[in-house]
Amino acid sequence: MLKYLIRRMVLLAMTLVGISAMIFLIVQILPGDAADQILEAWVESEGGAHDQLRAQLGLDRPWYEQYFGWLWDIMHGDLGRSFAMDAPIAPILVERLGFSLRLAIPALLISVMLSIVLGVIAAIRPNSFVDNAITVITLTGVSVPAFVSGSLFILIFAAWLQWLPSTSSLSEGEGFFHWAYVLAMPVAVLTLESLAHLTRITRSSMIEVLKTPYVRTARLKGLPKRLVIYKHALRNAMLPTVTVIAFNIGWMLGGVVLVEQVFSYPGLGSLVLFSIEQRDTPLLQASMFFVAAGYCVANLLADVGYVLLDPRIRYS
Repeated sequence: MLKYLIRRMVLLAMTLVGISAMIFLIVQILPGDAADQILEAWVESEGGAHDQLRAQLGLDRPWYEQYFGWLWDIMHGDLGRSFAMDAPIAPILVERLGFSLRLAIPALLISVMLSIVLGVIAAIRPNSFVDNAITVITLTGVSVPAFVSGSLFILIFAAWLQWLPSTSSLSEGEGFFHWAYVLAMPVAVLTLESLAHLTRITRSSMIEVLKTPYVRTARLKGLPKRLVIYKHALRNAMLPTVTVIAFNIGWMLGGVVLVEQVFSYPGLGSLVLFSIEQRDTPLLQASMFFVAAGYCVANLLADVGYVLLDPRIRYS
């Protein structure tokens, strides 16, 4: 196991280097840059101000010098400085990551627990009314775009019932109940977005496991149904679900731009959108690299979770 983890860490480092190169190249081919955004219409009217600003920002250097300089700084923990905010990027990312985690972690925990319960219920009663109802509800939730479901939540719970605030603008030091109050709707929207995938994969895995010989043997031995389902079947059925959970971790970190925009939430996704609008190359590169690293680490944790769930799996 130790050798496997070391090998995976080396592969993780190589993957992140490849991802950094892709991110840098994608950003480079985007039209315009930070100098164009800052100077806008009068870029050529102030005695070479455009060229001076590009040189000041380091945008006049060859692309390979910019890339390797950026990669070297990342390896030393320096994420650079934001052009638009004129501030170090690392504290900005840490702050926005904290906001995103406060939104993503509750949504992930709720969606995982609900999906396991609903998936098991649907699997032990396949093609029944309960199974069909769970399928319709979960697929409806994932089929409706986040901006539509978010707008409906605002209309019903903020405008009509006036139970919850329409935006999730936060301030520090308000306490747990304040955070729960303002994050209730965006967490609900995120939960609906990820619930269907987890429920369907749990259901299909449980149905397959319930057909296996060792489950039938456990039933023939007279073991209680609950023990057969939760001890013998669910643990093995969770292996594919772990993969989907790992994917959702990365998705919730950076793929919630619509949810954050609907609820005016200052998370990591809205930071990526801001950096694109402002052509803030260092901030955009660092944000995308941060999200990609989250995906890679989540997949590594999923592989470790396989061993914990199924002792028969051994990595050499």
